[in-house]
Amino acid sequence: MESRKAPSVLDRLKKLIHAQGLQPGMKLAAERDLATKLSVGRPAIREAIKSLTSLDVLESHRGDGTYIKSLRAISGDSSSLTLPGNSQLDLIELLELRRIIEPRAAALAAARATPRQIRRMASELRAQERQVGDLNAFAVHDYQFHHEVLSAAGNRLIEQIEEMFSPLLRKSRSITIQTTPSIDVVCEQHRTIFNAIRLGESQLAERAMFDHLQGMGVDLISGKRR
Repeated sequence: MESRKAPSVLDRLKKLIHAQGLQPGMKLAAERDLATKLSVGRPAIREAIKSLTSLDVLESHRGDGTYIKSLRAISGDSSSLTLPGNSQLDLIELLELRRIIEPRAAALAAARATPRQIRRMASELRAQERQVGDLNAFAVHDYQFHHEVLSAAGNRLIEQIEEMFSPLLRKSRSITIQTTPSIDVVCEQHRTIFNAIRLGESQLAERAMFDHLQGMGVDLISGKRR
């Protein structure tokens, strides 16, 4: 018999938000109350809240608690991908994987990128800036820019992980491309990452990539390898 993975705390918190009919502007229960209701520890609740905050689902008001900001990232089909075998991968899980790998990869790229790899990144940036009015074309160069950064990290395992998840990354973009924030902001963030790598500033590159992924929320790596 096929075993089923137990729902994560994050999944259970999302379901609780829907079950309680919470809407933007409404307050989420306190951590201790959520921990009791879901029968888990407060650290697990805290991490789930952080994940939903990074996706603009929740926002914290200092001294007043946590509120619902938007339900877009956890509504309907926009929050999951169908994998082979009909299992589901949450887009949040894919974003979490990117946040684990890509900032450090950018730092490595700043230390290891060859002149040729720098030129390829620059070429993708210019291509993005020419395609700001065409989301589908922009998506291809968005993906390719991140691909060049990961390649420049010079780590074969990172390259294999990217290759492994390539079909999911392509599928994720078909879901999120229409809700991408300002394309101009994305270009600016990519330019900041690129400049840090070009100048060999590992810490700046790592921070710039982290900030980019934090800001993009559900706007995951996209497009297809050329």
